[in-house]
Amino acid sequence: MMSGQLRPGARVRYSPAHSDEWRDGELVKSSPNGEEWLVKNRFGRYWIHVTRLRPADGPQPDHAA
Repeated sequence: MMSGQLRPGARVRYSPAHSDEWRDGELVKSSPNGEEWLVKNRFGRYWIHVTRLRPADGPQPDHAA
């Protein structure tokens, strides 16, 4: 995901480390080093590495990646 698209309130799809299932969420804030974002959804808030984030309005992520 492009760093310009990473901003609080942006809708994203993300892949949790413990699952291959892609989920929807909203960015809350960046970590101090910018490598992770706090993402919230209906289940709670989670720190997600930027490599696991995709724009919510973009193409569906490839599960083989």
